[in-house]
Amino acid sequence: MFRALAFFGIFLSLALASTVRAADNASAWVEQNTRTILSEIQRADLAPDDTEGQRLLAERVIIPIVDIDGIAMRAVGRPWRDVSATNQQRFIDGMETRLLDLYGAAFSQFKAADLEVLRERLSSRGDRAIVTTRIRRPGEDWLATEFRLIESNGQWLVLDVAVEGVSLLSSYKAQIDDKIARIGLDATIEEVASGR
Repeated sequence: MFRALAFFGIFLSLALASTVRAADNASAWVEQNTRTILSEIQRADLAPDDTEGQRLLAERVIIPIVDIDGIAMRAVGRPWRDVSATNQQRFIDGMETRLLDLYGAAFSQFKAADLEVLRERLSSRGDRAIVTTRIRRPGEDWLATEFRLIESNGQWLVLDVAVEGVSLLSSYKAQIDDKIARIGLDATIEEVASGR
């Protein structure tokens, strides 16, 4: 349970980056926005059972800097090309709702944390970055974390976060692949779109 909360909490740490340009240093972007999001969590001081407040905070600070479309496309994989634009948007909207619920619930677990940026790797074109960090809550062990960023319209967006080698995107893709294999593409889209 802690690893799941840590995974989502770390992802939250990037949430206020919409004004930072991709041309800026990716490591500084991660560090700056981690500190900002922790400050936002502390300032909001939401009760663990305030699900609406948590969701609203997540919507304000997460969605603007996440490549939701890219995550959805990669989660579905090759079949994405065969999905109508209407159903793609339904899938994206359903996935966004699920992410808001998951991330919002993790806010109360991350009112304080330390972050150390260890290194940064940029793609040859400079439009993708992997920022390796470690993060911990007071009194707990460090967790190795990689932020995978993609440049879009002059700013970084989060495409994936891996904690202790476990990728959020890969985990979600495995769930979607399993559903597609069990119930088919159309039924999977319907489940995600309806929030199931």
